[in-house]
Amino acid sequence: MIPAGAVSADPSFDRYARMVCRALGVPVALVSLVEEDRQVFPGACGLPPEVDAERQTPLSHSLCQHVVADQRPLVVSDAREHDRVRDNLAVRDLAVVAYAGWPITDHTGTIVGSLCAIDHEPRAWTSGDLEMLEDLAAACSTELSERAMRAAEEGLSHRSRVLLALSEALSDTRTLTDVARAVEQTALEHLGCLRAGIWLRQVDEHGEHLAYVDYPGAGWTSAQINRVLPLDGTNPLGTAIARRQPLYFADRHAQNRLYPHLDTSRQVGDARSFVPLGSRDETLGALALVWESSRDISDEDRVTIEALTSYATQALQRSILLQERLDALVTLQNSLMPQLPQPDSLQLAARYRPAASRDQVGGDWYDAVVMPSGLTNLMVGDVVGHDIAAAAIMGQLRNMLRAIAWSVDDTPSRNVTRLDQAMQDLGVEGMASLVYARIEQTEEQRATGARTLRWTNAGHPPPLLVGADGVATLLQDGTPDLMLGVHPEGERADRRTTIEADSLLLLYTDGLVERRGEDITDGLDRLCAAAGRHHGLPVGAFVDAVLPDLVPARLDDDVAVLAVKFRARA
Repeated sequence: MIPAGAVSADPSFDRYARMVCRALGVPVALVSLVEEDRQVFPGACGLPPEVDAERQTPLSHSLCQHVVADQRPLVVSDAREHDRVRDNLAVRDLAVVAYAGWPITDHTGTIVGSLCAIDHEPRAWTSGDLEMLEDLAAACSTELSERAMRAAEEGLSHRSRVLLALSEALSDTRTLTDVARAVEQTALEHLGCLRAGIWLRQVDEHGEHLAYVDYPGAGWTSAQINRVLPLDGTNPLGTAIARRQPLYFADRHAQNRLYPHLDTSRQVGDARSFVPLGSRDETLGALALVWESSRDISDEDRVTIEALTSYATQALQRSILLQERLDALVTLQNSLMPQLPQPDSLQLAARYRPAASRDQVGGDWYDAVVMPSGLTNLMVGDVVGHDIAAAAIMGQLRNMLRAIAWSVDDTPSRNVTRLDQAMQDLGVEGMASLVYARIEQTEEQRATGARTLRWTNAGHPPPLLVGADGVATLLQDGTPDLMLGVHPEGERADRRTTIEADSLLLLYTDGLVERRGEDITDGLDRLCAAAGRHHGLPVGAFVDAVLPDLVPARLDDDVAVLAVKFRARA
């Protein structure tokens, strides 16, 4: 323990507190050690400056004292309404409202403090919150015990380093492949493993099975050969799950004698361990650990492996929930995209590509509306923001604009002004860029198949026109007008150009051409070059050819594109 009087910040315990803040989403977290007349905070995150400077409070300002006194966790949703703690001065002076504290023990097993999460608003703590707090408190207790037993602060013990490294490695993982990569890297660096891999339980029309979670650069050939395994006792992973306990083999021969039918043609390493992943109520899969040479797995190894699987389970559960959310949000985004009309003498195609690494939908959209008069209106817009609110605003703007475009036979600039004023009058808060275009054709133009394009630009990247000869031109006549949601009474201008037959018009959002750290003109130049290369293709094939030339494998931003091919005549 920290000696009396030596109340100073400890970088390792501070790290535990930060992990609690990050994992549970709370403003304050403490590693609190309760002494006779005070509590000290060797680890803290989010303390007020005046308290952080002292790293201690009297017990009159301590809810952690109840964890020590009661020898059990204390979980309070609203301390102001809790008979036991409502009069504690921490509630009044330190704005402690919601509190969850888990016991911390020393090397004798005595509860000496707590790892606690604090919120300034009422909060219903979830089982996931409390499981994460319990696991981190166990790791914190391990470090406290190791320090006391070794009588010197010579760093973290082997087990504590692994627990801390794993919790840090997995705290920011978002996808299943992120978790698989982090688990293997931690196992290699801190458990001395040769390989480590995760097989997840999956259910499809063929029944239940286990599937290996591969990731770019993993390169575990034997795991790829056995990437799909039955969820039964015919393999060590299935056996570990069925028995609900780990399997340990000192060498590969011990495993192979029990499972002779497995493909071991590219088997590596010798000692191996197979550990179930999941909770009492849910089976997620199993973890395989392989060491280079034969070895007996010690009791300390077993405890560390069990802790590793506990963290991995929580990260997997979080990633699965996030993936389900992503799938739902992408479905929502796609449902907001319209079905394009196919007016005479025009061929339309559109595509939407979501950003790769986020758990949010965006505000990019496209639309095309054929008016009762037969004129075609085109729109591509981008709401500022990348969250569900941006998607909701996008849906409102798209629906309002398509209603205006269908019912009001007016210039693009005036219809966009109507939309801007409607946003203000209806309380639609947000900003968006937009290109709104209308395709017109005079009697004289019908003979040649030419058209007139009339458009207005509200702070959006310029439209691209590709002639029949493949020459690409950006339609950027003058400075774009203000974005929507900035100044509804501001003036907007219409631009006009003649489009010859067999030309192609492309409207798009900035995700197609903008790259971090690069001038947008570089992206526009790439777009012109790609459009020129592919201009002879049918409109759908044109879009599918241009996108890979412009869009990287992992998008930083959404991309929406709308292309129109102008045929000579209907």
